[in-house]
Amino acid sequence: MTVPIYLKMTLPALRVRMDMNQDEAAKELGITRDTLRRWEKNPTKIPYGYMEKFSELYFIPLDYIFFDSNIAFSDKVKKEYVGGIYDG
Repeated sequence: MTVPIYLKMTLPALRVRMDMNQDEAAKELGITRDTLRRWEKNPTKIPYGYMEKFSELYFIPLDYIFFDSNIAFSDKVKKEYVGGIYDG
């Protein structure tokens, strides 16, 4: 199932939706505020395990989160999984 583009949200939008600032979100994710800030600006560099943490923290399925300016999780994974092995 393809998620309509209007239902997908960026990481900063999800954080604000949860009424969290960067310090609070970073603490919950176990990362520094600087790392969160970098990932919010350039989410293509987020390790897969942290993508799952974002999904859990923000209570939203991965397919509804933008991890690039124009792709969501499912598209990112399709690009990075090669023969069932993560290549990211």
